[in-house]
Amino acid sequence: MNASHSNPNSDPNPNPNSPAPAPKPRYTLLWISLVVLSGSLLVLRAAMAAQGDGGAPAADAAAQSLWTTVGIWTAAILTIGVFSFLYRDNPLYKVCESVLIGVSAAYWMVNGFWTSLVPQLFGKLMPGLVREYALPAMPVSTTPGLDFALACVPLVLGIMLVWRLAPKGGWISVWPIAMIIGVTAGLKLVSSIESDFMAQLGATMRPLVAMNGGFDFWGTIAALVGVVGVLTVLTYFFFSVEHKGAVGKTARVGVWFLMITFGSAFGLTVMGRITLLAQRFEFLFKDWLHIG
Repeated sequence: MNASHSNPNSDPNPNPNSPAPAPKPRYTLLWISLVVLSGSLLVLRAAMAAQGDGGAPAADAAAQSLWTTVGIWTAAILTIGVFSFLYRDNPLYKVCESVLIGVSAAYWMVNGFWTSLVPQLFGKLMPGLVREYALPAMPVSTTPGLDFALACVPLVLGIMLVWRLAPKGGWISVWPIAMIIGVTAGLKLVSSIESDFMAQLGATMRPLVAMNGGFDFWGTIAALVGVVGVLTVLTYFFFSVEHKGAVGKTARVGVWFLMITFGSAFGLTVMGRITLLAQRFEFLFKDWLHIG
């Protein structure tokens, strides 16, 4: 008698090489609902447009009020969908997140096309055509030949950048990427030196005793705090000398200045986000629910 017992739920002929079963589609009902809702909105918009062909002012006002209501409800549902992530990850939050990313990407793409490509590239290469069909108010250049020659440079770099999508020759896109990074780093370096470094030097070299038609007490305190903060923070980042004795105490004062600065910056960021949250609550309660 065989002492082993077979499991009735197991496969009598297991095949480890057999493909795994295909995963079941997730959120099918949600996507069907979204498609039906989108189709209904399109049909409703077409019906309202056909009704407004008669030129009736009442129909136009009703259509405008209808689309205002649809916009408010859409914004409210998307806001609640984002807030639903506070409970747990769910399909509604994923849809709202995808809508936000997609709309943002589309907006910046269209904005970049009409503010950069059309006036700065196509307007220099084909000024007459762009002025006739796209930007009638585009000013006439006094040096069209020079503008055309200069516009060829970003055109070539753009083609080289798009070359990354080609099956071969992707290394060509490295050159425009390197130029973009180098130019951006150079511009940021110059602007940072002018706006931060030089401004800080100028503020540090002001007189410690402020005189504004007389002795300015708070101006003097601000000047002293600025000089002490700069010197102590620089001492903290001076690692060639061991932080002991007077140097160590000075460096610890610099740490206090750093922590106050970081805390202020973090608090400013948090307050900005709280302001956005308050605006969303104000929209939900006033514009959507008409409370308050």
